[in-house]
This record gives sequence, structure tokens and C-alpha cells, in this order.
Amino acid sequence: MVRYNTRRWWQPGVVLGSCSLVWLTGCGDTAPAPAPPAKTAQVAADDHDEHDHDHDHDHDAPHGGALVVVGDEAGHVELVLDPETGKLTAYVLDAHAEDAVPVAHAELKLAVTLEKEGVDLPEAKEIVLLAVNPADGKAAEFAAVIEELKGAKEFDVALEVIRIGDKEHKGIAFRFPEGKDAHNH
Repeated sequence: MVRYNTRRWWQPGVVLGSCSLVWLTGCGDTAPAPAPPAKTAQVAADDHDEHDHDHDHDHDAPHGGALVVVGDEAGHVELVLDPETGKLTAYVLDAHAEDAVPVAHAELKLAVTLEKEGVDLPEAKEIVLLAVNPADGKAAEFAAVIEELKGAKEFDVALEVIRIGDKEHKGIAFRFPEGKDAHNH
């Protein structure tokens, strides 16, 4: 006849149950996060506006110039040339290339390599665009008249450095007037 100790019959069950519970739930912060609530159509549309999607798209240059994406879409720089006067203007824009974004620069430095009839700059020429109407040490528009750019239709450009928000972006190279805005999200 098998005799059970009535005082300890529950102990193996508690140990086995505790081990099973630990095994099923894991330990520490490794438990899976709860699933997010289902999105409504409006929330999904708002997410689309916040770049929470995955497809190619381009932004339109609001001033008709060459649009260049900065960083991982921290913003954009639009470069506009008046070929008659040689005036080159840079506009600093937001991630959607819609609104001006003032940056803490007194000037923007560009390296331009230009090849056109009668002018050959095989080496990059440094061009300095000065802030237009700065306020509180910030500006969203920079410009200069560059004699060598009179009559120019295309050239290579490298923006030396620009700080948008708290991040500095260096060596942004592109071809004018094509720009460089095609990107994935």
C-alpha cells in the first residue's frame, strides 16, 4: 500500500507549476509587447502624411529649382539659378519641401564645377551664398551673384555643410538642374 505524506503532497505540483509558468512567460523584459490598437482610416491617412509608408516619391521644388534631400529627409535645399544675371539662390525647406526652415548659418558654401561654352572650370570653384534677411542669427534663404554662372544650364554642385535641426550634414553632391530628391521611405 502506498502512503502519501499529507503535509507535502502539494509541493511537487507547486514546483512544477512555477517552472511551467516561468517557461511560458519568459523572464525579464522579453515578454512580447501588446499589439497596437487597430487603426482607423483617419489615423492611417495621418500616418501617410508622417512618412510611415514604403514607396518612392518625389517632392516638387516650390521655386522651380533643383531640389536636394538632406540626410534621411531632415529637410531639403532648393537651388535656383537666374541664368541671365548669374544669381544663385538656395532655399532651406522642410521634409515635405513646402515650408521654409531657418538655419543658424550666416552663409552656405558650395563647390561648383561648370562646363559651358566659353567657360571651363574643370576644378571646383568655391561659391559663398550669404544669408538673406536673417532673423535671430537664422535664415532660410541664401544668395549671391556669380558671374561665371551667367548663361549656365547645368553644373555639378557640392554643398559643404548644413545643419538642420540638431544634425550636421556634409558633402551633399548633386547635378544642377536635376537635383537629388528621389528616395525611399
